[in-house]
Amino acid sequence: MIAKTCLLLVALAVAVVDASTTVSVMEFGKRGSVRRTTSTASQTSVAGVQSFWNAMSKAGLQQPGMTVVPDLFHKPTSSIVVGITGADLDAMPNLAKVVENENKNVVGQMKVSGSKGKVLCEKAGHSVTKTAETMIDGVKSQMESGELSSVHIDVDSENAVDVDAKVHEMLMFLNKYAGDSTIVVHFVVEEEEGSLRRRLTSRRLEDQEDENGEDAEDAEDGNECGEGCSVGKYINGVWVTPFKTMNEIQYFNVVLWTSIGLIVLVMYAIWLTIDMPLMADTLLFGESVKVMGD
Repeated sequence: MIAKTCLLLVALAVAVVDASTTVSVMEFGKRGSVRRTTSTASQTSVAGVQSFWNAMSKAGLQQPGMTVVPDLFHKPTSSIVVGITGADLDAMPNLAKVVENENKNVVGQMKVSGSKGKVLCEKAGHSVTKTAETMIDGVKSQMESGELSSVHIDVDSENAVDVDAKVHEMLMFLNKYAGDSTIVVHFVVEEEEGSLRRRLTSRRLEDQEDENGEDAEDAEDGNECGEGCSVGKYINGVWVTPFKTMNEIQYFNVVLWTSIGLIVLVMYAIWLTIDMPLMADTLLFGESVKVMGD
C-alpha cells in the first residue's frame, strides 16, 4: 500500500514537470578562467546566462548569486556555445554525463526554466545550425572567429545516437586541441520533455527506495534491544527514547526548586512590606512644631 502511494505521488509530481534547459560550463586546457562559487542556486534566467557571457568577454556585469563566474585576470583563449535541443539523455550517455555534472571538465551549471535552447544560442551572437556529421567542423570554424558564437543541433530519435557519438568525439578533440591554451564550452542542453519526466521519475523512485531502506535499517537497529537496553527507536540515525536522562532530570529539579524558592522569597518580601507599621517622621514632625511655635 505504501509503495503504491509513493508511486502515485511520484507520478503526480512528474506530471507537472516543466521543460528545463541546462547550461553546463566546461573548461579545456589550462584551467582557471571560470570559477565555481559557493552559491547553490543554479536556477537562473536567459538574461542571467547572457550576463555571464557578457562578463566573460568583459562586455558587461554579471548578475549576482550565480553558480559560476569568470576569473578577473585569466581570460579564455576562445569560447563557444554548443546548443543541443530535443535531447533524450537515456539514449545519449555521453551527453548525460555533461548534464549530470559527471564529466571532469564541467566547472558549473546553470538551469533555465522552459525550452530556451534556441533562444540562448541566438543570444550568444552568430549562430549556425549543424547536423551530427558537420557538428565538429562547425565548432572548429566558430572557435576560429575569435568571438563568442554558437552551434545549434536538433536531436530526434533517429540521430540521437549519432549526435551523442559526435559529442564524445568533440570532447576528445577539445582536450587535445586546447593544449596550453584555455577553451571554454557552454553546453546548452534542452531536454525532451518525455525524457525529462522519465529521468525525474527514476531519480525520485531511487531516492524513495533509499529512504525506505534507511528507515528499515533504523527499525532493525531499534528492535535489536537486549537486556539493559532502554526503550526507544532510531529516527534518521538518532536514538530517540521517551524517558529522560539523569542529566535532564537533574537540570529540571535545579530549575524547578530555584524558581519555587525565588517565588517564595518575593512573596515573603511583599508580605513584610504590606504589614509594616506606619509611624510619624520625628524629624519632620519636630521641625513643623518649631515653625508653628515661632
